[in-house]
Amino acid sequence: MAQKHSPLIFQQRGFSLVELIMVIVVIGILSAMALPRFGTITPTAADANAQSIAGALGVAAANYNAQCAVGLGSCAALTCTTGMSLLSGITVGDYTVTGSPSSGCAIKHVKGETTYTSSTLLP
Repeated sequence: MAQKHSPLIFQQRGFSLVELIMVIVVIGILSAMALPRFGTITPTAADANAQSIAGALGVAAANYNAQCAVGLGSCAALTCTTGMSLLSGITVGDYTVTGSPSSGCAIKHVKGETTYTSSTLLP
């Protein structure tokens, strides 16, 4: 004979809308407290960032010059500032860029302590 289940067993399933909203609010509060911690950059991280940008700038300039050598693209002379525009995803205002294309560009992050020099930008 089949057993009959009490209607109370199947009456409550899942979460109510109020419970779900409360979980979302708690997650929002926790993330709002954690986000400012990730927004600051330490001088060590800024220096590492500037060092990687200096290396990437030398590689990007070599790629640009190689494309010019085979006749691809516009082959305007590179300066340190225009060389930085070859890199995507960076904000040029975060860096102090000096130097010359013949001797390499000196790059320092505004929150960093060390200046790094890229390789030459000339072919």
